[in-house]
Amino acid sequence: MQSTPEAHEAAIRLARANSNRAIQRRNLLGVGASLDEDLIVIIGDGTFVPSRAAYLKLFKQQFDSKQGMSYERIPDLIQISTSDPIAAEQGHWIATLANGSVAFTGTYSAMWRVGPEGWKIRSEQYVTLTAKQ
Repeated sequence: MQSTPEAHEAAIRLARANSNRAIQRRNLLGVGASLDEDLIVIIGDGTFVPSRAAYLKLFKQQFDSKQGMSYERIPDLIQISTSDPIAAEQGHWIATLANGSVAFTGTYSAMWRVGPEGWKIRSEQYVTLTAKQ
């Protein structure tokens, strides 16, 4: 892997795009591919999700539901640390119902960590700003 900040940013953007596609396709393995083993998340309503397994369980419940939502995270800014093997991502997200209507929108931030398997999400925090249901 190239070590320029631009190459790292491109790798993170690609991983995020792959994760978004996996969510749209309801592909749990694809969703998990970008997640670090010790992931922690705070979802849009403030609920703490303490593990990768718990986060994937939430996605599985959504995928199994006929009313399940699809989520897209759109990176607005990615910054690569010059001192540690980590990066910061800030962006906005959209939750869409199965009929295509927007249910929720908000902002998010993510910490990425690079290791032997590439860039993985270490933590995410989502904030719901609008509910359109």
